[in-house]
Amino acid sequence: MENERTKSRASQIIDGDIEPTTPKERTLLNLRKRTSFNMMDADKLREISRKGQKAMMELHGEKKTARESLKNILTLKVTDDILDIADVDPKVAERLKRDNPDATLYDLIQCVAVGKAIDGNVKAMEYVRDTHGDKPIDKVEITDNVMTDADRELLKSISARLEDGDRLEIVRDITTENTDE
Repeated sequence: MENERTKSRASQIIDGDIEPTTPKERTLLNLRKRTSFNMMDADKLREISRKGQKAMMELHGEKKTARESLKNILTLKVTDDILDIADVDPKVAERLKRDNPDATLYDLIQCVAVGKAIDGNVKAMEYVRDTHGDKPIDKVEITDNVMTDADRELLKSISARLEDGDRLEIVRDITTENTDE
């Protein structure tokens, strides 16, 4: 009992000596479940590390699989079955098949985008322009005056304190610093 009085309330909750009364104190129960890695034996630590590595590899594999899957789909050759399913202008499909017999779904998507852009779809126009590499650079101009009145006062007081001799010393210090580098 003497020992419980010297412990903080948080330590008592973590150790299970007392029950928490508020939601904030209940979060301390999570600390009870934590295990110190420094106190574990090497075999247990190795097992936990192996499980974590395996989980990370599975997660990485899933992402890679989805990316590879999409790549595989986009590299499929355009067939009549695909063109029947797709909502593609028959003239575009015929021209693509005639000019590029090895056309892929990715090629078909680009043709459809160009066709929609020609028809006047602004989003398709932007997509084609940006994909081609002609995306305009966004410029941001700051038109607000960034110097405050306090900054102006500070500059006035500094220039008032500087006299010809002081300016010469500052210039000498600056040139010395630049030559030291």
